[in-house]
Amino acid sequence: MFNVLVVDDECVQREGIKDLIALYEFPFHIMEAENGKKAEQLLIRNAIDILITDVKMPLMDGLELSRIARKTQQNINIVICSGYDEFEYARSALRLGVVNYLLKPLLKEEFLQVMVDITKMSPYAGKPESETMEMKVIRQVKDYVKDHYQKDISLTEAAHDVYLSPGYLSILFKKETGENFSKYLTDYRLSRASHLLVHSNMKINDVAVAVGIDNHSYFAKLFKNKFGVSPLQFRECGVLHDRVDQEQVQ
Repeated sequence: MFNVLVVDDECVQREGIKDLIALYEFPFHIMEAENGKKAEQLLIRNAIDILITDVKMPLMDGLELSRIARKTQQNINIVICSGYDEFEYARSALRLGVVNYLLKPLLKEEFLQVMVDITKMSPYAGKPESETMEMKVIRQVKDYVKDHYQKDISLTEAAHDVYLSPGYLSILFKKETGENFSKYLTDYRLSRASHLLVHSNMKINDVAVAVGIDNHSYFAKLFKNKFGVSPLQFRECGVLHDRVDQEQVQ
């Protein structure tokens, strides 16, 4: 059982995070606070394994709360959540040893990956016996994207792979995932690009090509729309994060 503290001044955001935790059935005991001051009191009275906090909050922001959390409980895992326009906060968060930095609105798969990385546990959601035919199709389409995202693929080709018409797959994908196929494909490509920017020495233009986006200026525009910074700025921030991690190990 992990003790998780969720901190956000907006109730709907806290509920959204709790819904994601419930969706994947992680064995978490959840506490919550609407500002940093109340969260500080919970940190003093309870052993917290994971702190998930917003950045901009009244009374005390998420970065100050992270500093206090790190002093209070050295082994705490910290996850910062914020909007696209708060890149400087991200830089400061990385210096505090934050485990990860998630952009709002949170993507289910990104949130899941962070929780798996922290807990080293597999989620319990999506048991094979409870998987509907629609869920199976969407899973197959997502697997198709993972296997072919480096190529020039489209909804039509994905539909052909699962023996459905493009029109029906478009409706089904939107219904089951809440987003259209093209956005999912783009987000997946940009997620892979972000990994390559931090963990390889590839040139930025080569990264774009490697994830299936040949137009370099279009890649830069898409990347900034998603992450709020240019690919170069993201790389610089990511390298800083790695250095912080190495210093903590030492």
